Amino acid sequence: MNNIFALLAVALMASSTQKSNDEILLTVGPEKVTVSEFQSVFQKNNNLEEITEEEMIDYLDLFVKFKMKVLDAEQMQLDTAVSFQKELAGYRKQLARPYLTDRQAEESLITEAYNRMTHEVRASHILLLLDENALPKDTLEVYNKINSLRSKILNGEDFESVAKSYSEDPSAKSNGGDLGYFSAFRMVYPFETAAYNTKVGTVSKPFRTRFGYHIVKTTDKRTSRGEVKVAHIMIEQKSNATEQEKKVASDKLAQLLDFFKEGKSFDELVRYSDDKGSSNQGGELPWFSTGQMVSEFEEAAFELEKKGDISAPIQTIYGWHILKLIDKKDVPTLEETKADIERKIKRDSRANKGRQVLIKKIKSDNQFREYKSALTPFYGIDFEDNWTAESMSTNRVLFTLNRQKYTQSDFALYIERNKTPIDQTKIISAINQMYQDWVEKTCINLEDSRLEEKYPEFAALMQEYRDGILLFDLMDQKVWGKAVQDSVGLKQYYELTKDSYQWPERVDATVYTCLNQEVSNRVRKLLSSRSNVRLLSSKELSLLSLGKGEYKLSVEDILTVLNNENPLNLQVESAKFSNGDNEHLDTHLWELGLTKNEFNEGVVTFADIYELLDPSIKTLEEAKGQVISNYQDYLESSWIKELELRYPVFINQEVLNSIISE
Repeated sequence: MNNIFALLAVALMASSTQKSNDEILLTVGPEKVTVSEFQSVFQKNNNLEEITEEEMIDYLDLFVKFKMKVLDAEQMQLDTAVSFQKELAGYRKQLARPYLTDRQAEESLITEAYNRMTHEVRASHILLLLDENALPKDTLEVYNKINSLRSKILNGEDFESVAKSYSEDPSAKSNGGDLGYFSAFRMVYPFETAAYNTKVGTVSKPFRTRFGYHIVKTTDKRTSRGEVKVAHIMIEQKSNATEQEKKVASDKLAQLLDFFKEGKSFDELVRYSDDKGSSNQGGELPWFSTGQMVSEFEEAAFELEKKGDISAPIQTIYGWHILKLIDKKDVPTLEETKADIERKIKRDSRANKGRQVLIKKIKSDNQFREYKSALTPFYGIDFEDNWTAESMSTNRVLFTLNRQKYTQSDFALYIERNKTPIDQTKIISAINQMYQDWVEKTCINLEDSRLEEKYPEFAALMQEYRDGILLFDLMDQKVWGKAVQDSVGLKQYYELTKDSYQWPERVDATVYTCLNQEVSNRVRKLLSSRSNVRLLSSKELSLLSLGKGEYKLSVEDILTVLNNENPLNLQVESAKFSNGDNEHLDTHLWELGLTKNEFNEGVVTFADIYELLDPSIKTLEEAKGQVISNYQDYLESSWIKELELRYPVFINQEVLNSIISE
């Protein structure tokens, strides 16, 4: 088979365009593969200008194995499983989204969002709450009220005072409606638009969001500060901390500041941070921009000027922070950030703008006509009286689309399937909203049903996902899941190959990292005494829960005693170490007992070696991850041999010759 692969690879490399692209190039079992199909898949995953003959052969081998596995999955009817069809439908829904919006409208939204990202706006607002499905009279009442508040401000009343007195945003009582600085995607789209479109120092006209009616006063606009990346050391102190917890945090902060004064570096001290999620990465946090962090933290970060600058301690609702500037960067170019903007638009309400443009086009292209007078009977529905779709006594047409009629009965069924608790006093607006949703979904469903027909690239992508899911399910059955679940087979495989799983020379030890020489001396003294419990004061003994007759302290006991006065005094790590696991042990002779002290900027490290461990074979439990991985490779290799017999591969020599002749 490899000789045929090599010949085919040379032929494909000799010509990137064939006269017979739709002729059958090879068959895998009953599956026919055209020249164009193979080239399409190959070019999608490889750069033709850089591909070598060997890489082409390897890829063809993978392609044939892929085809054999998919055929086997179909033979097992995995494609008829409900779980498979449900998963594929889920992926199709995601993949269809870019096709179910108007691209021109989306491009306009991308440009608008980017232009807003280059500037930050500061705004204050007043909110009057209003249900999205409020009745017209309630809507008018709230609209008139917000207009009267705007008039008060235009006539000279202070915006902040009016916000504190009348705004129904709970935070307005304390901030006077001030929302600080923000940029694109930080607020709901209508609010963002109003803030950016209102001149500095002026008040917008009333506008509506899903929360209700707002008026906005834009108080400042500035060029975006871009993004900043900092590292931090955090001393936790929650907003509801007790006095004792506040004292502990204050003492720890004071100790850290003393260390800084003594010349210790940020990188050295970050290990004492209470933010364990970042301390293992040197305290580094992800890049952030205006509006993403609490204001105190954000301002302190952007005020740092040079890389490596360190802030004074700042307090937030989470505790105390000391920041170190890692880097700053300006707003990226549109080209650099376009993909990210697209993702954000899809998750944002503004995505509906492109959808509405598409719906309008679908209606125009498919002779949409509606007869809204037929909605009148629905306004009298009493949903509290066990209403059902069958109770509709008439069946007039509500709208037509693509020459298909959609009737009152169809809408009644839609309501019955999708109804949610409805306020009977708002029945008219609720019915109108449900009707609009129904029409829009019908339009989108029509377009969705035609995607494979209209867009060949979408059809190809769906085929790729279908085959990929089938392959995953089959691999799980034949290889991955079987290797994990087949405990008998795994044990047999381990017994045959266990010499491959070896521990190198190791030591059973505890590594002690001491704040200074004094701490190191105390730890060594405690470790060297047979009855080290006698070396403790009564106060220190009270910290421990020793059993009767216990005279030897455990590692945990020593850690408790030493860190009582200062939580930074001692750190310990107990394990079985091999070369490369611990820097201190890597540089010291492995002998039983205590190693020599290692000094690093005042910090002292040494180890207590309990046992020298000779090379040994790992138990199945110890080597399980590696054994499972190798067993999976073995299972797949055996399975492929079966597939090669079940689904023979044949090359169309005539097509191959025509390719070669070109």
